[in-house]
Amino acid sequence: MSELPSNPAEQAVIYVGAASLSMVIGTQNTAKGFHEVEHLDRPLPMARDIFRAGTVTRSTMEQATGILRDYLRTTREYSLPLESIRLYTTNILSEAANHEIFLNRLQVATGLSARLIDDGDMTRLVYQIARRLLEKNPKLAQGNTFVSHIGPGNTRALYFKQGRLAAYSNYRLGIFRAREAVAGVDSESPQHLTHLEEQIRGVVDHLAQDYSGYKMDYHVAIGAEIQSIAKQIVQPKQGACRVNENDLERFTEKLALLNPDELVRQLHVHYTGAEGIVPALQTNLALARCFGDEFLWVPDGDFQRELMQDLVVARPRTATFQEEVMQAAGEIGIRYKTDRKHAIHVANFARQLFRELQHLHALEPRYELVLRVAAVLHEVGMFISPREHHKHSLYILLQTEIFGLSTTERELAALLARYHRRYNPEPNHPHFSDLSREQRMIVFKLAALLRIADALDRSHAQRIKTIILRPEGSRLTILTPGVEDTTIEQIAINSKCDIFREIYGFEIVLAHP
Repeated sequence: MSELPSNPAEQAVIYVGAASLSMVIGTQNTAKGFHEVEHLDRPLPMARDIFRAGTVTRSTMEQATGILRDYLRTTREYSLPLESIRLYTTNILSEAANHEIFLNRLQVATGLSARLIDDGDMTRLVYQIARRLLEKNPKLAQGNTFVSHIGPGNTRALYFKQGRLAAYSNYRLGIFRAREAVAGVDSESPQHLTHLEEQIRGVVDHLAQDYSGYKMDYHVAIGAEIQSIAKQIVQPKQGACRVNENDLERFTEKLALLNPDELVRQLHVHYTGAEGIVPALQTNLALARCFGDEFLWVPDGDFQRELMQDLVVARPRTATFQEEVMQAAGEIGIRYKTDRKHAIHVANFARQLFRELQHLHALEPRYELVLRVAAVLHEVGMFISPREHHKHSLYILLQTEIFGLSTTERELAALLARYHRRYNPEPNHPHFSDLSREQRMIVFKLAALLRIADALDRSHAQRIKTIILRPEGSRLTILTPGVEDTTIEQIAINSKCDIFREIYGFEIVLAHP
């Protein structure tokens, strides 16, 4: 995500969500976090359009641009320049056939370039909310805690074991996707609720199967809808509402009998927001029943406002988060039966090369994580066939969500796996040809480092335990303490590291200290 100025000047984030268009204005303080000074929220039926018609309708486009113009007038009252305003859109927008047209309309109307939050971004934001709750509640942090997020189009599951992420999954069923699947049934008829429950049951059964072997002490439910109603059932303590499943069931049944007008009046929400309340509660209830939960723990706070504040603050990726990303990548490697010792060894060498040669590649620190993930997963294609496994690795990683990485970062990692051996990137190569000039250069720089790291464990036996880098003139000498004969590794470097010579201008020589 884009970095914002570190000064405590006022900043704004505008978010085109599934059911509303919101804006927060506030100041970012390193010590105290984000201080909100203004919050605006207007209804916008994005999810209804996308899951019902597959496009953003013209009327919704006009409505969105009108709201945005109003919001920009507000930002001018705060004397905010355009560069202090960020515009994001919900990840479900990517499913609209005309999403690029819609994004262009937003840019024409505002002068702002809209950033579409992808599934990887949303997962990271949900993780941050879960992590904050665990920090506030030691009981949840010390136990085996299952976290579910019922979103507009997807359901996410995160499993924490003693405060560390141990499993993650993403399912293609969400509040509005389920609702629109039964849109043809009269919403006031008993059959509507039955059909809705049938839509939910499929993903719940799948999720239950995936997590059947996990011990669960606590179940945390995250989401805009359930967080908005939890405080009406029970008062929060230690940052969460401990909601009894029977109380939630009775509350949901009562809401299911209300018509849209009654829902709006009772819950003090707008119509587009009310549409998702019952499907969200039904899905959370189905999960609670499936796992035999007596209670659900629901974070105290406004989900969408927290999400937007996270976008303003653009928190750096902590060491803990990065290691959990690597853990998740390692699980993917296990699924595809990679040589785990080799993968970890290559990833460690890649990290050292990235850090010690930073003065040469001049890349942002976030690309270190992309490189390490690519290193751990560069041989997943062997699962399909050793022959041209680098191309198979590309395909697998393009089709696999990697916890903590955005879609763009995952694509870069997939391309690095593609170019860890043999052929160099060419402008006409699929996927590489779609990159910008800047992104292509990033691939070249990182692929050069990955090839060295891989060559240093050419035998897959971890013969070379440690390395010491010595740049000298036009030569990079890599010292290998404890290993005198590095003939195999030097041959591998000579055959694979032409990119490094071209990009960085160094010959690579292995030597014993």
